[in-house]
Amino acid sequence: MPSANPNSISETAYPGRRILLWGGGGKTTLSRALGEKLDLPVIELDALFHMPGWVERDRDEFRELALDTLAVCEDGWIADGQYMGALGGEVIAQADTLIWLDLPFRTSFGRVIMRTIRRCRDKERICGDNYETWRKAFLSRDSLLLYLLKRRLFRNKSSKDQREKLIRERGSHLDVIRLKSARALDRFYDEHGLVRV
Repeated sequence: MPSANPNSISETAYPGRRILLWGGGGKTTLSRALGEKLDLPVIELDALFHMPGWVERDRDEFRELALDTLAVCEDGWIADGQYMGALGGEVIAQADTLIWLDLPFRTSFGRVIMRTIRRCRDKERICGDNYETWRKAFLSRDSLLLYLLKRRLFRNKSSKDQREKLIRERGSHLDVIRLKSARALDRFYDEHGLVRV
């Protein structure tokens, strides 16, 4: 697959100090493990985007808040989230490492289902001060699970193409770590001495 710099694509490269994580099925767990290991703050973009009650922040306000938050982390950061459209590639331009969890759909979707069940059951706070509910998760048009299914059915290939194009256009400087399987992700944890937290 095309990339900004074929020599920089790896499963084992050591991440830098300004790390952007994309993908699904383990992104938040990985960002926390990296934050712990590298002593870097984890910026959860979902928590900046969603205000209490799942109210979405205005796009321009979100962009300004996200970029200001990264700017104050002078020693580095880990940005957990996608928001390619809202941030226009600006986080990519500032990052030195992109970790892309490009797991097979069955793997990432299965993990999201299990995570959703756990969060609903345990009333775990997510995305700032919000909670997933059984109704929102399984019976709502706003369901993340429904969104992922629709994306898989209608946009999966174009989504990957858009990501690769953004890397080519804004991220030629990046070290890209693209993990395409659960086994590759496990190896990454082991090789870097990361602990799932």
